[in-house]
Amino acid sequence: MIGKRFGHYEIEDKLGEGGMGVVYRAKDTELDRWVAIKTLLTSGDSSEESVARFFREAKAASRLQHPAIMTIHQFGVEENTRYLVMEYIEGKTLKSIINERPMEIVTLCEIALQISDALALAHEKGVIHRDMKAENVMVTPRGQAKILDFGLAKLKGPDNDPEATSADLFKTQMGTVMGTVTHMSPEQALGTEVDGKSDVFSFGVVLYEMATGKSPFQGPTVQTTLAKLLNEEPKPPTSLNPAVPIQLERLIQQCVSKKATHRPTAKEVTDRLKVIQTSLSTRDLVSEQVRNPALTNTVISATVPSTLHAPGSAMRMSGAQAAASAVAPARMPSAQRVSKIGSALKSGSHLEPQAPPKIGKNGYLGIRTFRILFSLASLTVPLSFLFYFALTGGLIRPQVVEGTAIGGFVTGIVSPSLALWEKVFTFRAVVSGWNMVMLIFAALAFGIRKLMLLPMEKLEHWAKTEYVRGQLKGPQAVTMEVEERVASNRLNLLREYAEAQKVLFKEKRHLSFLSIDVIGSTKMKIGEDKLVIEHAFSEYKKFVERILKANNIWKVAWTPDGIMCAFNTTEDAVGAGKAVLTELPWFNNGVHQLRTGFGVRCGVNSGEVIFPDEKNMEDISDEAIDVAGHMQKYAAHGALWIAKEHLAELPDASGFEPVPEQLVDGRTPYEWRPSAN
Repeated sequence: MIGKRFGHYEIEDKLGEGGMGVVYRAKDTELDRWVAIKTLLTSGDSSEESVARFFREAKAASRLQHPAIMTIHQFGVEENTRYLVMEYIEGKTLKSIINERPMEIVTLCEIALQISDALALAHEKGVIHRDMKAENVMVTPRGQAKILDFGLAKLKGPDNDPEATSADLFKTQMGTVMGTVTHMSPEQALGTEVDGKSDVFSFGVVLYEMATGKSPFQGPTVQTTLAKLLNEEPKPPTSLNPAVPIQLERLIQQCVSKKATHRPTAKEVTDRLKVIQTSLSTRDLVSEQVRNPALTNTVISATVPSTLHAPGSAMRMSGAQAAASAVAPARMPSAQRVSKIGSALKSGSHLEPQAPPKIGKNGYLGIRTFRILFSLASLTVPLSFLFYFALTGGLIRPQVVEGTAIGGFVTGIVSPSLALWEKVFTFRAVVSGWNMVMLIFAALAFGIRKLMLLPMEKLEHWAKTEYVRGQLKGPQAVTMEVEERVASNRLNLLREYAEAQKVLFKEKRHLSFLSIDVIGSTKMKIGEDKLVIEHAFSEYKKFVERILKANNIWKVAWTPDGIMCAFNTTEDAVGAGKAVLTELPWFNNGVHQLRTGFGVRCGVNSGEVIFPDEKNMEDISDEAIDVAGHMQKYAAHGALWIAKEHLAELPDASGFEPVPEQLVDGRTPYEWRPSAN
């Protein structure tokens, strides 16, 4: 085949061979580019089934336009040889990159995000890959992932859709197993109908391999592998690689769940991987210098030059070496920051012995004592004016202080001041016996006292700084260049920390919660047949779910007798509660066969809650949710309660009445009941 032409494609060399075809590298002579040409083998497998699979691969891949999916250029027949012209991809397979070793978590997330997003697009377009494995993913030198081999893909469509080939229909109807044993989902292994959740399972196996370097279900034989896949849970990824974040471990475990209903969709996997990637970036964004300010001082300590001035030592350390050589435990990014600060030291810079302190402990304590004594002594002057003001106004009897030291001191302060006032001014500000001049002098005395204390406080601060500096151990002097760089770095790190806080709280949102409880459910079940009870409560759940969906429910958690729901608006939450109470009589009238009808009560509350998209209601604990439950707990039979402050969030608050002499968690509840009509 080397040198043969397929149209304007000229085959240059052979790239590889599989069970169905051979792949060649060819030159597009018209567009002057390299392409890959896959030809169908002409021996053995050239049956109708192989042709159908070859054709299905072309159709499936051509439906999809995504950076992480191989591009199909052309499909044709040349001299009875069917060929498929594809994008030529340089790089390695994901399997060879893993090579039985865990990948770096950051790299893992980058590649996994591309694959999951491509799978999400494929599922939206009705394409199920059915052979998702690391061998079918190429990674270019620039880190771009490419999903290959859609030969087993299933094209969704109506029963009369011509794209559903006869071979594919035959395999589905007869329950034939298609795919790779180590990666296929349980439903795929059993030959039953599969959907996008099957690809999610296979992708979960790939994620497990990327995180641990091991296959979760690999056994010595095909039978053993199938038995593990159908009956055993894989080891937690963190038991094989402690570096795996707990969020990633949970995602992998959910993806490889035996039940398809317990797995997320490919779109949900993509969203959760984005959150995990963001959390990794946020964690590394804030270095140890922000979380531990002492680390900055360590950087400038005597250990820095001896450790980091060795040529090339700091930047080429492995993670273990960095941890061993660092003064305090730190991740590699922090070690690199230490290296950069250390390398900034000039070759001639050195650490000099600390200069002796300018003032000792006794000097500092003496200055501090003098400042305190002066502060107390100077306070007596304005207090004397205030005391004389109260004395002349009749608030204090003069006989109490006549002849005492206090009276003499006050007179000694006030008399010269009054004489000065009368000498300068010609009027006396006396109102009903109260001498207002004393208030003026008191205010002036307080101001002068404050001005006199300022230099003393500054002197005390200087003395304290010198004293504390003298207590520090080890050399402190470094070049001005390093000090300025460290100060600049810390400012930048603080800015980064502020940005990190925004990322951490991006999941915070305003939500409204509706709690509904069936009253007296235990008494309802007494004397009833179990099948009747099960049917009644099943119908009740369908009845409530219909109302919740009509009112834009976001998340919901069921208990045997109650329900907690999350809505994006208070209007939706209240609307759902009102609808349940209003339509309940209709439900009780003939829908079930219980002798006692259902009776419910509802509670609504709203608030700001950190609630990531991938979390379930059962995983969230917040005061806003608790208050909704308490509103429902104390609500009357057949009523809906909501706090007064949340009524303003409703476009129409008519029908709500305050509940007298009642508080729920410090909130005033308002009650709504359906009209008697």
